[in-house]
Amino acid sequence: MRAQLKALDSADAPGGDIRAFEPEDAEDFRLAVTATIGPAGLEGEELFQFTVCSAARLARQPLPKGFAFQRHTLVLDKWDPSLIERAIGDLCLRTEGEEWHEIAVKLSRFGGWEFEDYRP
Repeated sequence: MRAQLKALDSADAPGGDIRAFEPEDAEDFRLAVTATIGPAGLEGEELFQFTVCSAARLARQPLPKGFAFQRHTLVLDKWDPSLIERAIGDLCLRTEGEEWHEIAVKLSRFGGWEFEDYRP
């Protein structure tokens, strides 16, 4: 079983469409993106959160303690919504497992999974 990217959106983009987002500076930006991912060819989907930002924005991040952890972050040279789709889509194609939960856990290493810390 493999993962499949089913949709991308952002609450900070016009109409939620990341292709409609236009940063003031294509080489210095940050955007919260939600990827809807599910098992390839099957119904069902879950949400994974990514911070998409430029390398320049990441380099400008203040480090009050001299360090920072970066998790669930996709770094681009410059704004390119098709590259975001390709990067997350390729991640899905390369992520497989015997069951969906195994795949979702693997994906959660890259994007914040909505059920990551869920305990029944």
